[in-house]
Amino acid sequence: MVDHDDELLAAVRDLTRTIEALQQELESTQRRPRLRPSPLRPPTPRELLAFTDEVAVPATIAVLETSVRALEGFQRALALARTERDVRDRTTEATSATSKRASELRQTTLSQLDGVLARLQQAASDGTLPADDGARELLTEARELRDDVDSRLRDVGADVDRQQIDRTESTDVVRIDVQEGRPDDLQNGVSPDNRGDPASRVDVDAELETLKEQYGDDEAENDMPDTASENADRENEGADENGETTDSDGDDDDVAGSDSES
Repeated sequence: MVDHDDELLAAVRDLTRTIEALQQELESTQRRPRLRPSPLRPPTPRELLAFTDEVAVPATIAVLETSVRALEGFQRALALARTERDVRDRTTEATSATSKRASELRQTTLSQLDGVLARLQQAASDGTLPADDGARELLTEARELRDDVDSRLRDVGADVDRQQIDRTESTDVVRIDVQEGRPDDLQNGVSPDNRGDPASRVDVDAELETLKEQYGDDEAENDMPDTASENADRENEGADENGETTDSDGDDDDVAGSDSES
């Protein structure tokens, strides 16, 4: 019992001393003046170097890497644009070459046909060409053939030009077609390509009329020799057939004789 009271008394004394110590500390803190916050100051070189090493350098590297990627993408876009332009230029050149070849072929073909028509006209004028329906049909067919070839070649050239215009319009480029020649020729329907060709002005109808007037009176006389010549040809053909029959009979007799001798 005595021991228990002594322990309790010792605990009360320790608690009293602790409370007194805390009270003294509190009183000393209240008497101490409050400290003001320190004013702003510039960073020291050490702090500046640490900030540069930790923040500024990585951020600069990231920005540079982003710029490099953007430049690489821009370079690829330029390469694609350059390739597309080269392909378009090659296509335009090929189309122009095809159109040029078609035009040259048209000019060459028309020149040859015009030369043939000119020779026929000259032959008709000189009287070396017989004045009959065959000659008229020949001139008419030659004129129709020339017109047909001219029309087809014009269609081919128009198709090539239309394709070239479509490709040009697809690239948003405005193109103006300019035709050479005088306005009067264009209004009258005269093509600039055929304006300078003298053979293109050959009037086949006039030549036919000339042939009719020149050889109209001789048609009956020309028909009679033709009939006589046809009869003579028929007689000659009959004689040839008879001769062939005779020869074949003689050959048969020779064969029969040789068989009998054997």
